Amino acid sequence: MQEIILLTGGSGGIGRAICKDSIQKGYLVYNLDLSQPKLMNGEFFFQIDLCNFQELASVAQRISLENITGFVHCAGLGGPFIPLSEVEEILWDSIFGVNIKSAYILLKHLLPKWKEKNYGRFIGIASSLSVVGAKFSVAYSSSKHALLGLIRSLAAEWGEYGLTFNAVSPGYVATNMGVQEDKISGHLQQILNKTPSKKIAHPSEIARAVCFLLEKDSSYINGANWLIDGGITAI
Repeated sequence: MQEIILLTGGSGGIGRAICKDSIQKGYLVYNLDLSQPKLMNGEFFFQIDLCNFQELASVAQRISLENITGFVHCAGLGGPFIPLSEVEEILWDSIFGVNIKSAYILLKHLLPKWKEKNYGRFIGIASSLSVVGAKFSVAYSSSKHALLGLIRSLAAEWGEYGLTFNAVSPGYVATNMGVQEDKISGHLQQILNKTPSKKIAHPSEIARAVCFLLEKDSSYINGANWLIDGGITAI
């Protein structure tokens, strides 16, 4: 049977690149997202609000888990650039719901299956803000710190069963979420000024790292956080 990758947020910039590369490597892809993209051959779309946890659990029970060998949690919600005092509880819950709780719900269904097979790969798309703080992005940064904590703890808890859990943490990427000129005037130039590499990433650069971590040959990489940020967290 063909191996299946479960992918949340597969309709966005980084998600599309991961979906494309995964299909090219011979996987089928189950894409869980709100908006349906132009589907690729080998992609199966499930329209869902990842904060609808009851529906998400129902989808997890309906889809064929047996042949899912990898889960890439790419979905992410950033929210507006505002101080914590202005972050409403519903926004905080939505950011944590998409960025961390939805991964927990899906993993609860997958982990027993992976343990039976002694094989499974989980990659969480975190952020450079999973290792540093961020003014006006407290909820987002906190949720990405939480995702990194989940990954490291799962590596410790399930690693003996042949399962690996890793994070890929992009810096600024050429996507709508990565560069927000419409919200912050001169945002791109601000990014370039503080990034040692003096450029931003293309989504394909993130996808290549993810696809390597999905492979069997990546079995000794566990609990890692791969920063792909042009050196922005190194200074």
